[in-house]
Amino acid sequence: MKRKLRLNGFFELSNAQQAHGELLIKGRKSLLTLTSQSKLPSLSEENVMYGKTVDGQKVSCISCVTLSQGDNWSDNEFTHHLAHVFPHFVTVGHEHLDPVLPVVHGIEFTVDDLQYLFYDFDAFGSVFAANDIIGQVLDAKNLKRPVEIGEHPMVAYFAGKLTVIEVKTDIGKMIVWRRIAHNTGGPKGVFMKNRMVVSLEMGPPVTFENAIDRMRIITRFLSLMAGRRQIAYDIHLRTSAYTDKSSKSTQVYWTTPPKSYKSQNEGLTPDIRSIPINPIQNPDEFSIVFKDWVRRDAKWQVPRIRYEDCLSNGNYYDTNRLIAAANMFDILPENAVPQNITLPDDLADSRDECVKILNSHPKSDVRDRAIQALKRMEKASLRRKISYHAEKVKTSFQPLLNEMEFVIRLSVKCRNYFVHGDDNKFDFRTVEPFLPFLTDTLEFIFAASDLIEGGWGASKWMKRAFLSSGHSFARFIDQYHTALTELKLAMDLSPKN
Repeated sequence: MKRKLRLNGFFELSNAQQAHGELLIKGRKSLLTLTSQSKLPSLSEENVMYGKTVDGQKVSCISCVTLSQGDNWSDNEFTHHLAHVFPHFVTVGHEHLDPVLPVVHGIEFTVDDLQYLFYDFDAFGSVFAANDIIGQVLDAKNLKRPVEIGEHPMVAYFAGKLTVIEVKTDIGKMIVWRRIAHNTGGPKGVFMKNRMVVSLEMGPPVTFENAIDRMRIITRFLSLMAGRRQIAYDIHLRTSAYTDKSSKSTQVYWTTPPKSYKSQNEGLTPDIRSIPINPIQNPDEFSIVFKDWVRRDAKWQVPRIRYEDCLSNGNYYDTNRLIAAANMFDILPENAVPQNITLPDDLADSRDECVKILNSHPKSDVRDRAIQALKRMEKASLRRKISYHAEKVKTSFQPLLNEMEFVIRLSVKCRNYFVHGDDNKFDFRTVEPFLPFLTDTLEFIFAASDLIEGGWGASKWMKRAFLSSGHSFARFIDQYHTALTELKLAMDLSPKN
């Protein structure tokens, strides 16, 4: 994701023809350029293209889009046929990958904040006054020559536990582990570097698309834990041809990953003291919440994606982000919102009579909107859906988040102002400076209630959390009462309110 790569070789086309291919892997600027002295077949329907590089690596370009195709001329003379193709995914390894076949047994990847989310301070360290143990260390080396021990011996160590945590879920077994790079030492010194990696073992093999979807479920959860969007990179697959973990894997290049808007994420590095769940100190809680989160993802996926999109904006707030934050609650599954209310008989009869009268009029957009509004009378409103989830949050954070209903009411009014227009009963100009606070409130209610439903001990987190930095949850709670006081004062001074 962070570097470019050029590959040269030959690619097989649908008519068994071969064409020379130069593949540039450079994110959204990636491009496969095919050239041939023979006329190329139409590539518009080519979803997958297979090639082999000059050094023997097998390349699969997946979800291809043909950008252009034609002939190349120089000085009015034909030179060659060519085509430009954009691949959404590229795999490179010792085998080609057919994306429609269930051949993926495992996938591994990393994200930028993995070291903060699984922060084990004591796994690595050093002993500066190592006079009592340096002799044992040297004996363990079985050196053939004597080593003179000086006055200031030092020992660097890794405690030895590679696996940080394992969680069995509905999508497979997730393993977070350490990949250690080190040398044996010498005149220049010694080093040990740790890189955190996430692996997902599928059980029964799945298709390439399914493997990527499962990886994104994990990255969405890690985004929630980190308080900012996490994007997978350094992706590798373990396929049916190489089921042994020690065998060669296939590397995946994702040319169009979600955007993280890092320029707007400055200063939002996760702090271990404020992330919702510390998997090192509370592995059981982490496992319970993550398993339940994965179990519900099929039905919660769309609103969770909207939440992750909101996180990607970092400290940038606009009207679209507020609308998206409010609409997350409108697209929740039925079992995650309040049940429909039962209208009194006389009110239900009046509703039905109004629908009957409206149906007698010629069909129009105005008539249809009125009928739809009447038929939604029994369904929960957006404000009621938000309040339903806010109750879970307020109970867990009691008594910190008092008067949250007041903030919810204004948030929904803002959302309706942007979606439906001015109704002359709402002074948006008074509320406009508090747009970030209203947006943060909606995002916090959504994310916190999602974790609480999965078994998160929010009250315990509050006792150890370091507020004002590190995580969006901590910053929101730290600023809540100040922002609420200023908002109420502004509303009291507004002539409309």
